[in-house]
Amino acid sequence: MLALEELKSELGINQELTEIVDALKVIAVTEFRELDERRKERSSIFLDAFERFFRLIDFSTVEHPYAKDTTGHLVLLMLTSDERFMGGLNKRIVDTALGYPGGDTAELVVMGTQGADYLRSLDRAYTTVTEVSSKKPYEAALYLREYILGKGLEAELGRLVIVYPKPMSFLVQTVEALPILPCTELLRLEKHERERRYEMLAPNEEVLIESSLDDLLEYLMSTWIAEKLLEVLEDSRQAELSAKAVRLEESYQTLGDNRKKLMHQYHRVHHEVLDKGMRETFSAQIMRR
Repeated sequence: MLALEELKSELGINQELTEIVDALKVIAVTEFRELDERRKERSSIFLDAFERFFRLIDFSTVEHPYAKDTTGHLVLLMLTSDERFMGGLNKRIVDTALGYPGGDTAELVVMGTQGADYLRSLDRAYTTVTEVSSKKPYEAALYLREYILGKGLEAELGRLVIVYPKPMSFLVQTVEALPILPCTELLRLEKHERERRYEMLAPNEEVLIESSLDDLLEYLMSTWIAEKLLEVLEDSRQAELSAKAVRLEESYQTLGDNRKKLMHQYHRVHHEVLDKGMRETFSAQIMRR
């Protein structure tokens, strides 16, 4: 059994750890909520601007590699995290990617050393992306866009699918597989807005277009890819924060349970020390008499 002074020391350490864990949990929750509010506002502005653009210009006649459905070369980009408490979610990301249709022969690209370590244990060939951080999603989105476009996927009429963690709620994270190339989601938006474009223009009104439609569409697709990557990276960051907060809450509860046990031991030992002292004092008084 621990001595009284040792129990007091253990209680002090427990209290310090509890305060640290609680502070880290509050930081994670606050950052999660702030990121959620910022992205909602930005996403609304971006989508509104894109929708208006497609109402002005008709791209239906433009042929572009990114705009063609293809069954060509498949690249799976897995966004795993090097944050603590993410081991289980990282494993789910890799397993989801490998289970994707065509994943057994796809080219694998992984962001994060934990995901790379898991792929290495499975003896799967892969390429790593190491110069990005989920804590800087905008810079990471631009870097990944250049990385993707620089791989020459358009020349191979390739497909790119991103597999990443997505927070369904603060307590629940799932794994999503999002096709980026070809830009089918953007083309669905273009088709929908093309049908509504005449609601915005006057009957005899025309739009003056100085650049070629090919260049305009390529620019829009590049911008769209960057926006989708930013959304994905922000989802990944929120999943990191929510997973961290949940694990910190579990640790907080565990420390609380340990504190109760230590307090019980402390009071019991303290009572035993007092009882022993009283008995020794009483015995000494009897002997003096």
